[in-house]
Amino acid sequence: MSKRRDLAGAPERRAVNCRLEFRGKSSDGLVLEGYASVFDAPYDVYGGAPMGWSEVVDRKAFNRTLAGNPDLHLLINHEGMPLARTKSGTLTLSTDDHGLKVRAILDPADPDVQRLQPKMDRGDMDEMSFAFRVPKGGDLWNDDESERRLVEVNIDKGDVSVVNFGANPATTSSINRALEMLAEADEDALAELRNATPAAVLESARKSFARLTEAKGGTRKTLSVAEALKLLDR
Repeated sequence: MSKRRDLAGAPERRAVNCRLEFRGKSSDGLVLEGYASVFDAPYDVYGGAPMGWSEVVDRKAFNRTLAGNPDLHLLINHEGMPLARTKSGTLTLSTDDHGLKVRAILDPADPDVQRLQPKMDRGDMDEMSFAFRVPKGGDLWNDDESERRLVEVNIDKGDVSVVNFGANPATTSSINRALEMLAEADEDALAELRNATPAAVLESARKSFARLTEAKGGTRKTLSVAEALKLLDR
């Protein structure tokens, strides 16, 4: 299955090792600054080829979406209540020569901020991630789909997040691909999946397979992606 087709318009996330820190206080609250993405710095997705690919973010990838004043939140690990938001003016995004720069004013009375600050001060959490979609024509692939260049992304209604780890970037389509490989019942593919896919995704695939085989009286040895995704209510 073509990676290009899998990813067309799908929600994606990328986490990178980048600078993230509190820059003291302002009159409005704690100032957090960092980079949610870096330009022209290749990283592997799904462990790189052949199952995955190498990817870079173009320096102009955020130009259009930032010009449209996107509405997005600052989160922790892409979930929970927002720490800041562009719409309220507490979150500001911009680009420079290095990447997508994030500046947020956080409320020191916010319990989520109080939990986050000591972890960042100790260096336990110092990485960021961003959620995005790629519009039609927004990515360029080489012929064998081992390399992808993001030339335009849309971050409106997405988020930038402080994350535990910047390695092994995951996308929503990872569930699709995990289920597809599981359905093939190929041991080499499953071994690759275990190495390149978050454990939670694999576990979801296994549970879906178990539910389906149970519903079919235990006679099914494989499942289609469509059937499994239906069981996941996706």
